[in-house]
Amino acid sequence: MAVMEATNILLIPACEMPVGAISQIRNQVKKSLLEIASTQLKMPQKDLVVRDLRWVEDIVGYATAGVASTVNDWTYTGAGAATGYISVTGVAAMPVNKFMAIYGARDLRWTYAAQVAAPTTGPEPYGLPQNVSLIKIDVGGGTRAIWDLSKAQASEEMSGTCPSAVIIQQMQSYEIWYYQTILFAAPVRIVLDGMVAEPRGLTISP
Repeated sequence: MAVMEATNILLIPACEMPVGAISQIRNQVKKSLLEIASTQLKMPQKDLVVRDLRWVEDIVGYATAGVASTVNDWTYTGAGAATGYISVTGVAAMPVNKFMAIYGARDLRWTYAAQVAAPTTGPEPYGLPQNVSLIKIDVGGGTRAIWDLSKAQASEEMSGTCPSAVIIQQMQSYEIWYYQTILFAAPVRIVLDGMVAEPRGLTISP
């Protein structure tokens, strides 16, 4: 599993992947992430832990434009003022001793209990429009990935996986962007599939 070096726009819907393929990609990402962390930190892999990605502690995601979220519910509410890329993290930096990998995305708008007033155009599954069509991930000042969500959102699972991961190493700068397609201030709930490798006991000590 190689670190993604160039922009990759391939996000494969879960329904198009063979049985076991997503687990295989996840295991390969975990292996690569542990190897990088172990080498840089000069620590044996047994002293490291790999855990799922969190919106607040790891992504440092926004709740609204420029306002940090305090709850790990993966919700971002855009201003609805313009179309185009909107930063959902600002320019952030991966802390020392932390390594992050992102390899897919899931659209969880169906988990909202209440229907939200919607525009007259645009996709509206479950009564809640999706205001995001692309996800862009910048690392170290350059674009590593641009994922098109349209195909994944058209599938029943509304999820997609990239065959190669974006890996953000300790102290690297990064920024995550959503492309807003509708002039509408709707909550967006997109979960980024990924994981973090860090020394055991830094966050959890299993």
